[in-house]
Amino acid sequence: MSKEDIEYLKKLVKERLLAMPPNVSFSIGNFGDFTRDELIEEVDKYSEVGKETIEMQINFIKKMPKILSKTIK
Repeated sequence: MSKEDIEYLKKLVKERLLAMPPNVSFSIGNFGDFTRDELIEEVDKYSEVGKETIEMQINFIKKMPKILSKTIK
């Protein structure tokens, strides 16, 4: 994946996280619990937690059409 692609995904995920309330907590695999702002920092650093967060968000985006099609019926 190119640096531009990584930067785009980081920006996309950070914007999705910013749309959530700041007091929301997330459990990221074996890494533990994180606040929204802590996850944004991890995504910025592109740490292992940041990479896992990006992967989880992209997987959710990919599944969204299926989820929506089930709720609309």
